[in-house]
Amino acid sequence: MTAGSSTALVAGPLSDAARGELDAALARLRAGRGVIVRSADLMGGLFSRFTRLGAARLGLSRAAQGKLGGIAEAALARAYDVAILGLPPNPTAGARSPALARTAVLMSGATCGFAGMAGFIPDATFTTLTIMREIARIASEEGEELATDDARRACLEVFALQSGAGADPESELGYFSARMLMHGRPVMMLLSEVGSRYGINLSRKFAAQAVPFAGAVAGAAINTAFLDHYRNLARAHFVIRRLERAHGAAGVRAASQLR
Repeated sequence: MTAGSSTALVAGPLSDAARGELDAALARLRAGRGVIVRSADLMGGLFSRFTRLGAARLGLSRAAQGKLGGIAEAALARAYDVAILGLPPNPTAGARSPALARTAVLMSGATCGFAGMAGFIPDATFTTLTIMREIARIASEEGEELATDDARRACLEVFALQSGAGADPESELGYFSARMLMHGRPVMMLLSEVGSRYGINLSRKFAAQAVPFAGAVAGAAINTAFLDHYRNLARAHFVIRRLERAHGAAGVRAASQLR
């Protein structure tokens, strides 16, 4: 069985409907363009200029990026327990308007970005929590039991997954390989790995928001891009896990390679 998947409930070949769901999930992985590229599209040349100004002003060394990784790890460690509070069991897919979460992170990025560096940690903490809640909601919609350690780990894994660029046929292989590498790691080691990867994105966000006033525009755009990016990955991830529970991880992996 592919590492990181749940135990299969009903092993068997994929039906046409299941193959359609798998194709759609893999298409999400291939179509993902990444947080920074998406932000650049939203902001055009302004984003690159703010990033250069912020990086020059801050001198984002490896040590500084390591500190941001620590901030990311700390935020992620607390986010899951808070994020699942009040989530109804087995919510209906799409019952909650995506616009609510997007508005929340947009306002957080704009408000905290206005303050420049001083607003970064509150904004990063709130945005991480909101993203985690959306990931947990999607997980529950796809049949995950949020009270289990397996679901917690699966939600954390989303922050370490990378979607492919364009129509790269290797994107699904990278997805399954990433899950295999994370499988079986103690939660603290998983948090360290996830925090390190998520921290890279936060460091770029930090550089872009470091310029006061202009950082408000950058913060709002980047936050919505972050949310869309991780929500997209989460939907693909948990659809694939649901198919693995129904048909076996080996069957799903084999079907993904026959496309």
